[in-house]
Amino acid sequence: MIKNLKRVSVTIVIPVRNEEDSIITNLRLIKKQVKIPHNIIIVDGCSMDQTFSLVSTYTKSNKNVKIICTSPKKSGFKDSLDIGIDAAKTEFIVVMMGDLCDDPKTINKMYEEIQNGSDIVVASRYMSGGGKIGEPKFQGLISRAVSKTLHFLTNIPTHDVSNPFRMYRKKLLNSIKTESRGNEIPIEVIYKAHMAGAKITEVPTIWRGRESGKSKFRQLKVVPGYAKVCLWVLLNHK
Repeated sequence: MIKNLKRVSVTIVIPVRNEEDSIITNLRLIKKQVKIPHNIIIVDGCSMDQTFSLVSTYTKSNKNVKIICTSPKKSGFKDSLDIGIDAAKTEFIVVMMGDLCDDPKTINKMYEEIQNGSDIVVASRYMSGGGKIGEPKFQGLISRAVSKTLHFLTNIPTHDVSNPFRMYRKKLLNSIKTESRGNEIPIEVIYKAHMAGAKITEVPTIWRGRESGKSKFRQLKVVPGYAKVCLWVLLNHK
């Protein structure tokens, strides 16, 4: 159970691009539903809409929220993650998306779990109690297939290897060097952490499909990235 905590030990890193329709609602939900003291770092990958302006205004009355804008040459998903993680100064880091698909309440469960000694706590959509609502069919097939295959073949102790929504010990995260640059990054990270002996656990979460804005998930672009990192895992697994 989460008791009265005063020290901020968690930073929520949210990479965004063109999320003007959802980001402020998401920030308000986090403020309402996350019961532990936390900071938030929004990393804006050169949005073409009002995302940066809206968040900048929000930070004036919410001092625990900070926004960083990337350079045009470093505006990809990996770049935004690296910038946010480097800027975080707390013991624990949560990575979540800014599109309202991730459930902020899950962060409370992840925090309780990481206090028991975990190095990574995965918000799992595929374990008992987890689920998805309003998901594009093909997207779900890809994610489930990858998760089931790697869970079975490599014994990674999570049913959801592709969900970026996780809590990490920053010390561990800093020690993992990744080559991936897109949506496949979580797969590479979880596998390398597993092979390094990290304690990985999971808690159930409900993922909800986007209700506003435009999805950044591009099925035809995701498949090659997933295939490449999965092949690398299978060839290197001992």
